[in-house]
Amino acid sequence: MTLIKIEHLKIAYEFHEWRLVALNGIDLEIGEKEFLAVVGESGCGKSTLALSMIGLLPSPPARVVDGSIIYKGTDLVKLDPKRLRTYRGTEIAMIFQEPLTSLNPVYRIGDQMAEAIMIRESRTNMLDASETQVMQKVHRTDAVGQPKALRPKRKLTPELKKEAMEALKLVRIADPEQVLERYPFELSGGMRQRVMIAMALSQRPKLLVADEPTTALDVTTQAQVLKLMKELINEVNTSIMLITHDLAVASQVADRVVVMYAGDVVEDAGVFDLFEHPLHPYTKGLLSCIPSGSKDDTMLMPIPGTVPDLVNPPIGCRYAERCPSVMDVCRGKPPKLTEVSPGHKVSCFLYGE
Repeated sequence: MTLIKIEHLKIAYEFHEWRLVALNGIDLEIGEKEFLAVVGESGCGKSTLALSMIGLLPSPPARVVDGSIIYKGTDLVKLDPKRLRTYRGTEIAMIFQEPLTSLNPVYRIGDQMAEAIMIRESRTNMLDASETQVMQKVHRTDAVGQPKALRPKRKLTPELKKEAMEALKLVRIADPEQVLERYPFELSGGMRQRVMIAMALSQRPKLLVADEPTTALDVTTQAQVLKLMKELINEVNTSIMLITHDLAVASQVADRVVVMYAGDVVEDAGVFDLFEHPLHPYTKGLLSCIPSGSKDDTMLMPIPGTVPDLVNPPIGCRYAERCPSVMDVCRGKPPKLTEVSPGHKVSCFLYGE
């Protein structure tokens, strides 16, 4: 079943002198208990897509121009920011790239996890309340503009400690009680990332968005974290959307891969289908850049050219100037994302309109 459905999502960053379209009409679905990897080079819109799903885009300058994000029948785009806050964490949680900048350096791990659990309880109560009661609660703000009901004091009670330890055990931390007493700087990078995953899972979300969570980790720790995330899907009944620029990472863990380029989805397929039968010239170009791991005489083929300027994007296909199979029609109008075989979609005139 579909957990979240994104339709024609168009997001722009608007300033006085210029307007940059970061997402150019994205169509995307994530199913229940599915591991989806979103792949693309820097600047293609991956993080903008992730932040838009939990309402963390900087507004201004970011603005949703068109489209919808339907989560369990509710369009998150149309929700009031204060109402949207009740979905953040408890329904859709996010793990950021560098855990050291996400954890508060002056609080112990246990106190920060206690706060996350307490926020979950308060938000759950708000979701169970009527709309009038919710709005009454969220409008009672404190000095920094945050709802008082959502800013409980950090205090690790025995009940919260027990739940925090269970969350840390989920992410395979051997001595959770000791970790709860430590500060973030006392933990390794891999341990901090596991703590961030545990903190997100303590919210019991249905969708976990991971924005390049292994970039700052060494290869061995990276493999451990990826294996852990794959195992957690069945253990906690959640879906995962992994944002990455590394196709090798996606191949290890994903059920399905979405390839983005310059704000567009250019290919969407099952992981085995995508690697065995890539269709879009950009996907083929990315795969040709991956070393084989064995000694041969084949040279790596880099993709020529550069990413187009999204302030003044081309009229037609955004990959046309770098594409070895470009045709006249490619420069005249943008291609549509079409399903060319069961479960395999591509946005290219080589495979139809």
